Amino acid sequence: MRANIIILVIGLGFPLLNAIAGGADCASEAGKQQADMLVQWCKNMSPATHPPCHAANRCDLIIDEIKRGCAFLQHDKHAPYYCQLTYGHEPETTTPE
Repeated sequence: MRANIIILVIGLGFPLLNAIAGGADCASEAGKQQADMLVQWCKNMSPATHPPCHAANRCDLIIDEIKRGCAFLQHDKHAPYYCQLTYGHEPETTTPE
């Protein structure tokens, strides 16, 4: 049974894996326009050689990859605006009185 599932996943590709795992693809989840925007941001920011920047993946997976790439530019004032949405300001520190 397990071998049949593995063959099925290999034969039909990773979008099926998302469906089996219970996750919808990003285009279904957020709409094509939003998914395309997230995919482009992901491709721009991902340091991975094979990033998960495909609308067939879940949106949270794509967003996590964007955040991971933006983390490298967290303190760069020239980071893309969508990184500023994640890291818009430095955490406030308070001094004990």
